[in-house]
Amino acid sequence: MSKAVSSKRAEPSYRFQRVHPALITGNVLTVKAQRADPVQPFVQQSPLDSACGVHVITAILSITALAKPSALANMSRRQHGIAAAVWRAFGDTYFSGVYAPDWVDRFESLGLPLELTAKYGPHDTVDAHVLDWLMQGSLVALVLHSVRHARTKHWCLAVGAEGAFVDRKHKVDTVLLLDPATDSPVFAAHNARLRLKGHAIPKRPAKSEKTSRPRPVTWLYESLDWNAEEVHLQAAVRVRRTP
Repeated sequence: MSKAVSSKRAEPSYRFQRVHPALITGNVLTVKAQRADPVQPFVQQSPLDSACGVHVITAILSITALAKPSALANMSRRQHGIAAAVWRAFGDTYFSGVYAPDWVDRFESLGLPLELTAKYGPHDTVDAHVLDWLMQGSLVALVLHSVRHARTKHWCLAVGAEGAFVDRKHKVDTVLLLDPATDSPVFAAHNARLRLKGHAIPKRPAKSEKTSRPRPVTWLYESLDWNAEEVHLQAAVRVRRTP
């Protein structure tokens, strides 16, 4: 007598990675602009300039094809156009940095076809929003602050997410970063990452829910140029191109 063969098969499981669709990986990271050749959206900052917030904006404008990287690299000498407007709005933040609410106000004052949505700290379930936005294909500007040195704050651009597909669900555990403080990525869309460190991401509560103040989620920041460091997300700003 032959044995019955079960029709059930093991559900597939795998690691996945999603990145912003405009990014073209190679020996240098590029994006398709309104010209024949792709252009590089990444510009590395100086360790002295405290201008990470401005560098994130230049990457956003390059990726969304609103400004040429060559023009943005010379913004302080430009007289007209978006690059000149960025310098007028942010030039005074060089060597001093810029806080997230001020960054949002200044960016919105440029009047560009971009929609900004900002979340601040654990009370806004900032971590859950970041993962949702990245899985939807958005760019997300992040402010990280060190757990060990709370006054150390830094802007990065989140360009994608990584995780595991298990039980028919995507479970993100890594945020992929384009960080102006480290070298340009090679054959990748990111040059740094945030890896979830032993904590579940609090879900976004329904509007009718009353929740207690959540604890910050701890991420492990990793890159080739820096020692791994525990950080919290202080702010996140989703950036979407509007028609």
